[in-house]
Amino acid sequence: MTALNLWIVLTGLSVIVTSEAYQTEDKRVFGQGKNFFGFFGNKPPEANEPPVQCYCSCGLRNEESRIVGGQTTHMNEFPWMARLSYLNKFYCGGTLINDRYVLTAAHCVKGFFFRFMWFMIKVTFGEHDRCDEKINPETRYVVRAFTGDFSFLNFDNDIAILRLNERVPLTDTIRPVCLPTIRDNAYVGTHAIASGWGTLHEDGKPSCLLQEVEVPVMSLADCRNTSYSPRMISDNMLCAGYPDGKKDSCQGDSGGPLISERLDKRYELIGVVSWGNGCARPGYPGVYTRVTRYLDWILENTRDGCFCEN
Repeated sequence: MTALNLWIVLTGLSVIVTSEAYQTEDKRVFGQGKNFFGFFGNKPPEANEPPVQCYCSCGLRNEESRIVGGQTTHMNEFPWMARLSYLNKFYCGGTLINDRYVLTAAHCVKGFFFRFMWFMIKVTFGEHDRCDEKINPETRYVVRAFTGDFSFLNFDNDIAILRLNERVPLTDTIRPVCLPTIRDNAYVGTHAIASGWGTLHEDGKPSCLLQEVEVPVMSLADCRNTSYSPRMISDNMLCAGYPDGKKDSCQGDSGGPLISERLDKRYELIGVVSWGNGCARPGYPGVYTRVTRYLDWILENTRDGCFCEN
């Protein structure tokens, strides 16, 4: 077996993780490649009380208003999209789930450096062109990050909750996504949408304009039958992509949303951009954290936020 070499660059900080079992790449983190603050593992704690509800609706896409093989979104088309930056350097995406909390990937906030430096992570909302300095978007800072049994060795449980220093005003351009309503939904065959400011091709430059790409969700069996080793794909993961590649999330898209349209035309968050081998390579679909596996854990740790009608 060849070694796993994960090279993550965050404002000059480099982390190299090596494992003899796998050869993968965290291709999603801006840079090269892709402690406990709440333990959940494979069985997250159950939520005993319903979350606080706001008088608003979640998952409404603003269709009126590069990801590899994708296209530029309309202005504020995905109002739940969040951008994470450190020292004003963009490096990951995130998803607003209520007025106080953002979901992202654990590898975007995990590690010794971030353990005590959450407050230096800036979260930006309501953006389309992140390079337009004339616009002053809504910004918040992270006061606490909930991760769990995540390891850079296998990227299992790659999910994190970010608590913001202040509530986010909910408007037409800033609105939470819905959480899944059917816990056992595998979404196989669903044409899901990933979005982010990541690179438009492998080892390229991140996009200024928010990009979107549509990719079909695969079954776990089919994903384990790709060029990935079957043991690399856990039940907590969701694979989406085409056999011949061409369309995929890429570097800088880490932590961003993979969403699915419901029958009521609203969108729910089904995955978090996690990892993959390169970008849009044949035989290597994108791998996402399966959100339905963590619903109780999410609700348990975000109950003081206002959830829109689901």
